[in-house]
Amino acid sequence: MKHLLSNIGITAFVLLLITTQTFAEKAPIKYGKVSMDEMEMTTYQPDSTASAVILCDYGITDIPYTSNNGFEMTFSRVIRIKVLKKEGLDWANFDIPLRKKGDNLSSLKAVSYNLENGKIVKSKLKSDGKFIEESSKYIQTYKLTLPNVKVGSVIEYSYSIRSNYFFNLRTWRFQKKIPVKWSEYRVRIPEFFHYKQLSKGYLNFTVADKDYGIGTLPNKDTYSIEKFRWVVSGAPAFKKEPYMTTSKNFLSAIEFELGGIQQYKGAYKNYTNTWEKINKELLEHQHFGVQLKGGNFLKNIVTKINSEAKNDVDKMNLAFSFIKSHMKWNDYNAKYVNTSLRAAFKEKTGNVADINLMLVLLLKKLGLNANPVILSTRSNGMIFPAQPNLTKFNYVVGMIKIDDKEMLLDATEPLCSCKMLPFRCINGQGRLVSANGTRWINLEPKLPYRHATNSKLVLNNDGELTGEIINSHQGYAALRLRRQFEDKTNDEIKSDLEEDNQGLTLEEFEIINQNDIEKTLQTKSEVEIIDKIDDTGDLIYLNPMLYEQTTKNPFTLEERKYPVDYGHSYDEIYSLEISIPEDCSLESKPENCRIALPNKAGSYMYSIQQMNGKIILMSRLKITKPFFAFNEYPYLKEFYKHIIAKQAEMIVLKRNS
Repeated sequence: MKHLLSNIGITAFVLLLITTQTFAEKAPIKYGKVSMDEMEMTTYQPDSTASAVILCDYGITDIPYTSNNGFEMTFSRVIRIKVLKKEGLDWANFDIPLRKKGDNLSSLKAVSYNLENGKIVKSKLKSDGKFIEESSKYIQTYKLTLPNVKVGSVIEYSYSIRSNYFFNLRTWRFQKKIPVKWSEYRVRIPEFFHYKQLSKGYLNFTVADKDYGIGTLPNKDTYSIEKFRWVVSGAPAFKKEPYMTTSKNFLSAIEFELGGIQQYKGAYKNYTNTWEKINKELLEHQHFGVQLKGGNFLKNIVTKINSEAKNDVDKMNLAFSFIKSHMKWNDYNAKYVNTSLRAAFKEKTGNVADINLMLVLLLKKLGLNANPVILSTRSNGMIFPAQPNLTKFNYVVGMIKIDDKEMLLDATEPLCSCKMLPFRCINGQGRLVSANGTRWINLEPKLPYRHATNSKLVLNNDGELTGEIINSHQGYAALRLRRQFEDKTNDEIKSDLEEDNQGLTLEEFEIINQNDIEKTLQTKSEVEIIDKIDDTGDLIYLNPMLYEQTTKNPFTLEERKYPVDYGHSYDEIYSLEISIPEDCSLESKPENCRIALPNKAGSYMYSIQQMNGKIILMSRLKITKPFFAFNEYPYLKEFYKHIIAKQAEMIVLKRNS
């Protein structure tokens, strides 16, 4: 940014004068000034379950002008934490992520405080408590571990980061997984920089102030400075519940995006993106679109596939199978290739972009209509279509169109069929990157999670159940089970199932279609089951759900402020046929029931009857709508409450004298 003002010939030392006070309020915390009240604190009154509490988290981002570097962004932070329980000791470990190019860490201080014999004793960060981890090609993380941290300790960190990367005006999160007593963020923005602001989460600001200051340059010209101050006090711990994407989508936070930079008395450089500009940028990028040209290293593979394939679908399947078998994913998400597709092909390993852009290239070389689709994974956060921003994307898959049918392909997962994406990719919409135009692509899967259990059992007079159980898995249910079975022998799988299901013995066990990922995965078992009968002499009590009973409601909050996201539809079917002893009759059974969610979003059916000396049960849970808004949460919670109650009911058999 040194050149920003150099165009007007400013070479002398710049004296920056602020005519108003930097911030109207004094800082809420001063490093090293821990109070005796904080040291003696044993519980956090608003949340007695808290393992730790952030007493204060205070950050400032400023963009001052320096004579050597021009404008430079600085970020400073002080955070103080009280450890209340053993589970809170993890806060002795602290991470500071930095861009490898442009970010410089300075003024790092960290200390733990303990009360010993009525006095506050400090333990400072030691050299062996600091190390650097390479988090990605662009990010490195400073990892800190404070010494002498115990229940009752107060922990404090302070650091500053200087950066010349103005796109990175830091996001501030007011909420954490533990309570935050006071969180404050202040930002000073000279008039030359235009940032868009986005506030997220459901917490209201305690303070949201805006003020102005004046900067004066040596030539006596002045410029305005916008000064912002945001405070959230008493933020509750963010409690992660089942069926949600990353907490980053819902934590109360303020984010920034650079809209443009105004040259002093000069032109305005617009950094506001459009999806069309992003499409063009990617197509021309050395580590994205340029990689989809050429591809001579795939020549032999193209020849082989063309000789074997009878049609375009065959070409797609053969290309998909080849990339999955030839390339091994290194577990890194990325939208750009690491070096080149040729190098990745030679190494037989690479990141997501190396593998999936190689797949797109191979499909193109085969004459097929294929293009990349960029997306943000579930753990990375949502994409907002109204805010064109390339940095939010962290993943790329392929899309192919055959006979007007579009399919999304990801070759990083050997166990994923060509009809589905890995679960991590199911996150709203992706963006098609193509020379023929760009558009949104719905990532909602067409395949459901489908699991069916069919049990045919005989109850003998000793209270044992014997017979056959067949489990069928399709879609994401099959993918999950194949992952569980991967690299295990049949005996190991059998042993795991017996260990996880008390009273179950597998006399015979068979897996069908374990390696044929395009077919239904089945397990077929000859079983003996004990410990499922409560025999009082005259009466026999049996829960017919056996190992399929839902015992815990996945939704426990009184009120949920964020949506429920299953990712895909669910279909769980359980059928049971039990032949009962001839000297027994059915005394009582659960009532049949049907429960439905509003707007046909889901349903549950439970039907049980006696027929020809057999008890026949059918239970089916269907979730047809993968996404529920937060105001639909009470319906889901009540829905599962009824399911749990119904599945807890018993069959009662009576012995005939």
